[in-house]
Amino acid sequence: FFSVRSSVTKMVYLLAYKKGQQLKSFLTLDEATQFKTASNIEDAQIYNIAFSPAVSGDGGTNEATNLRRLMYLSKSTEPELVNGTYLAEMAGIATLRNQHIGVSGFLMYSDPFFFQVIEGTDEDLDFLFAKIGIDPRHERCIVLANGPATGRLYGDWHMKDSHIDSIPPPPAMKTILYQIARSFSSMWSYLPKSAGNTLLLGKDPAQQPPEPMSVVITFIYLVEFSAILSHPGLTEQCAEVLSTFVDVCVRNIEGSGGNVAKFITGICMAYWPINRAEDALTSIAQISEDLGQLRGQQPPGSALSLMYSRAGVHYGRAMLCNAGTRKSDFTLLGDCINTASRVASLAVTLKSPLLFSFEVRCLLGDEMREEIESAGMHQVKGRDKPVVVYQFPGPELDSETVRQKIEEFNPGRYRCQMPVMDFDSLHPTQKPPIFDETPKDQPKPRTPAWSSTNRRDSLVDKLTMIAKLAGTSAVSTGDSSLITLTYISHSTRPITRMDLSSIQRSALRRNAQQNITGCLLYVTGLFVQTLEGPKDAVVSLYLKIRADSRHTDVVTVHMAPIQDRVYPSAWSLTNTSEEMLSAFPPLQDVLSQLAKSFTSLETYVPSTVVRYLTAGNNPRSLMPVSVGIVMLATDICSFTMLTEKSSLTEVWMICNTFIDACTSSVITNGGEVIKLIGDCVTAYFPPHGADGAVVAAQEIFMFCAQLREAFSDVLDVRSCISAGIGLDYGQCVMAQAGTLGLTEYVVAGSVSARVMEVEALTRDVARAIVVTEPVADRLSPQMRDNGLIPCPQAIEGIPCYGIAGEDFELDIDSIKRGIKNLHAMRAGEKMHMPDDAEQEAHYKQAQQDFRVSPGRVRRADSGRRSNSAQGRRGAPVR
Repeated sequence: FFSVRSSVTKMVYLLAYKKGQQLKSFLTLDEATQFKTASNIEDAQIYNIAFSPAVSGDGGTNEATNLRRLMYLSKSTEPELVNGTYLAEMAGIATLRNQHIGVSGFLMYSDPFFFQVIEGTDEDLDFLFAKIGIDPRHERCIVLANGPATGRLYGDWHMKDSHIDSIPPPPAMKTILYQIARSFSSMWSYLPKSAGNTLLLGKDPAQQPPEPMSVVITFIYLVEFSAILSHPGLTEQCAEVLSTFVDVCVRNIEGSGGNVAKFITGICMAYWPINRAEDALTSIAQISEDLGQLRGQQPPGSALSLMYSRAGVHYGRAMLCNAGTRKSDFTLLGDCINTASRVASLAVTLKSPLLFSFEVRCLLGDEMREEIESAGMHQVKGRDKPVVVYQFPGPELDSETVRQKIEEFNPGRYRCQMPVMDFDSLHPTQKPPIFDETPKDQPKPRTPAWSSTNRRDSLVDKLTMIAKLAGTSAVSTGDSSLITLTYISHSTRPITRMDLSSIQRSALRRNAQQNITGCLLYVTGLFVQTLEGPKDAVVSLYLKIRADSRHTDVVTVHMAPIQDRVYPSAWSLTNTSEEMLSAFPPLQDVLSQLAKSFTSLETYVPSTVVRYLTAGNNPRSLMPVSVGIVMLATDICSFTMLTEKSSLTEVWMICNTFIDACTSSVITNGGEVIKLIGDCVTAYFPPHGADGAVVAAQEIFMFCAQLREAFSDVLDVRSCISAGIGLDYGQCVMAQAGTLGLTEYVVAGSVSARVMEVEALTRDVARAIVVTEPVADRLSPQMRDNGLIPCPQAIEGIPCYGIAGEDFELDIDSIKRGIKNLHAMRAGEKMHMPDDAEQEAHYKQAQQDFRVSPGRVRRADSGRRSNSAQGRRGAPVR
């Protein structure tokens, strides 16, 4: 945009520290230096910024005006028309408009993306950005930064020079901007809605404090979806069923003022504000009606004719927050979430398509209250007090009838639009990167003496996998196949010209020997580098670069095979010289904000999508596949009892601590996190990754034990955290779901539901880790030497085994007693301490319920199959 010139120019010194999260301005350099020294700030940089005072609409200056600066990224809808003349016409109109309303800024175009910054008052920016948002010349308008400004940075900038082709930086800039913008824009649709709204305000979701709120929460189930998954004739239609379910839910929930929190296989979790209770019930009922109409419109053989919905609704206080750091989720936490899930489960028993609690009834108007009827008072799992529920009168929805209909269904010759392919039958170049195939050391069983300092850097493993993926996608030319890699990072300290000269000298000497070319750009604290060369050489160099202490937050934004080099000459290094910045001052802001937002976004997107995207592919082309996986599920024992008398802040702290430990263990041992669902974490490992899954489970349980020990002497909820972990193996479908702006990469299969039952079995058999027989069969002899104890119960006829050893015993009664004592001591009540007779009776009962002889401990050197058969015969089918 054009801006009004001002003859008055001022200078301000800006001190940036805590990785740019904290900013403080000073009028002189001495003031900034003194503050930095007095505050003992080490990771800080001082910038001198010249700016013009705010310009009012009548042409006068008003320095008291509160300025705001907004930066956004968008995609052109007519890139073939954008040229110098096109931008000049935009500039002419912008000049007249901005002179009138007092807005300055710039607009840069890099085919096919616009990068724009506008500066002005809140009122002026809101007016202008509202018009920008509905401009048909661009789409997918994503805010990168939006915050207060101490003065104008671009008061003299003119848009006529802002086409990327007219900027004098190195040729790499156009490619770098395109790669970052493309990756950022593609990942946006996978972002949770709440996190997306936070980014639209120019904020980092991970840095936002938890936000307590009153919400109407629901869980909407796709009835008997597990039966569809297990039907051999319907497997190829699962992706289409899920995508249709996502679209129907998104259309009705967001259309009624609600927000989709997440999709969990065939389950939708959503919420509405407190004043939208009636809209919530209406939209849920409309979802059921839409699926009914859809069933009647399907041709013979379509699995869409088998789609029914069931929902449970509850109201309460929850906390909207960011959970996790290594892999994040912007989600709702609170006791009301668990209650809503219990109400949804109760709807199955009561054969009701829509069931809601008494708390929701209290929010309804008189007219809707007259339409509902009581469904009675019922006891639900995890709550001491019964729950009163209500429903709308209407026909029942019997899950057994739906299951029978699915089992008898014959798809015939029907072919769906999104067929699911067998993963193992695909060519290596067609396989989606669902597994981290990086070679790792053989996982070893963990013991309490194990230290977390021995963990591998799984992020390096993941990026090595990206390189491996890029290599397999290239034309097969052996180790000499060319790849290109672009990454962004932030410097850990100010980089001087001498530092840059040193980097250049060592790089020229080293990279010439390895036949690596490329470009390194340094822009005021930000590194952007592109490497080109043989696959093995580039990966080896990149892993060394990652370990360099001069930068941090290293994120790959692009990696793909290439036929020819973009940089055929010797390796070069470019820093932002004064001439370059004087020709194009906004460059450093574009790169810095885009890199910062991209780094935040990457943690919310499924790893499979990130790997596929950074390998130069369009995530929309990810093929639905059916594959066998080892699935892990874990949650906090007695979480409802622990949190129902805890503050929302404590609930967030519990979940965040637990989720961080789980995701770290899973990723470190070669797994992929699927979903973070409150206190529950689900993940998967490759078929040969059973050892890694068990090691991850052991790490999770031992972390909880160490956490309890650390807080044993204080009244802290973390002193009562324990977990059960279930492992199962089976076929699942991995596919994209959703076309209406919200996209989910789902992992669905009968194993998804069964592993939750395996995890629940840990409480009954007093074993922290329980695995099914298919998982046990995939363990290495070294892992089996620790021993597997047959469980007296089976899941769907499949024998289960507990991991042997005193270190992995799970005493659920002791955990519950500890939670009750914690709450009692906090309330000033007397603790309940069982006497010796009570403890002895409990011990004898536990022995009677779960007695294992030494001969039934399953080891590698014993008759494994005979023990397995013995476990099957002696296990009552659950």
